[in-house]
Amino acid sequence: MDSLTQQTKIPILVGPTGVGKSEVAYHLAVQLGLEVISADAFQVYQGMAVGTAQPSKDYQSRIPHHLIGIRKPEESWNAVKFAESAKAIIEKGQAESRQFLVVGGAGFYIRALVEGPPPGGSPSPEVRSMVMEKVSTLGLEKAHEWLASRDETAAKRLNAQDMRRICRALEKTFETPTVQVNYAPLGSSQVLFLGLERSRENLDKLLRERTQIMWNGGLLRETEQLIRLQLPMDHPALAAIGYAEATAYLQKNIRSEEALERIFRRTRQYAKRQWTWFKHQHDVEWLNLDDFSTMDSVVRKLKEKILQR
Repeated sequence: MDSLTQQTKIPILVGPTGVGKSEVAYHLAVQLGLEVISADAFQVYQGMAVGTAQPSKDYQSRIPHHLIGIRKPEESWNAVKFAESAKAIIEKGQAESRQFLVVGGAGFYIRALVEGPPPGGSPSPEVRSMVMEKVSTLGLEKAHEWLASRDETAAKRLNAQDMRRICRALEKTFETPTVQVNYAPLGSSQVLFLGLERSRENLDKLLRERTQIMWNGGLLRETEQLIRLQLPMDHPALAAIGYAEATAYLQKNIRSEEALERIFRRTRQYAKRQWTWFKHQHDVEWLNLDDFSTMDSVVRKLKEKILQR
């Protein structure tokens, strides 16, 4: 079995949701003797294994996976906390001659790990996405009430039908000042970005299949458990793809067919945003999985790219 050295760049496997990152990461980790660090905004939470597509229990039993299912949904999680945690895992592991593979689609989290957090004052893509998705779920009237609960002055100033300005005002309520961080970013020279992609047609097919599997495989049960926690309205988990739609279904606001279609469409939109982010934010070496007939051939190609650096 090949293995990385201390001089080898840390591989970061990125790509749109549903493309197959977890499966490829597992087989690559087996071949190179790596441990996996999940760079995800929601996989870190307990009780959300189905809806966040956490790696299977079998994968996790065979290869060490970090930052998966370790926090309660009530606990906060953000890019800085992720980066601090991931950096600590990497430093401790490397001191013990263990090596890692970072895997995920949360671009803002990965950038925080590699480059450090951005200056405060602007909402992250995750916050912007959370607000937009929550407003879409609530509707304008309830969204205006949400704004009033967070910034009464802004709510009084804005027209209750002006979705764009309501969203911008809500985003501002989540802005944070420049934070004091307790880690040193990895630095771009120390990492190797590898990306997985597929044709839009093939990815759409996989996303539809995954939506159905999640719906039948425990998403509704997980959503019921989240509802029982009585999380605050603005908790990101309640607006996460799948859980918002499952909530609407459980509350008898939509039928299952509409919920499934909404989940698919939102997932496809999110995949497009992820693809665009990684195309423009980092120097990524892309592999189109449609060009490979077997997992072995994919892993072999990735190994070549990693070991030659």
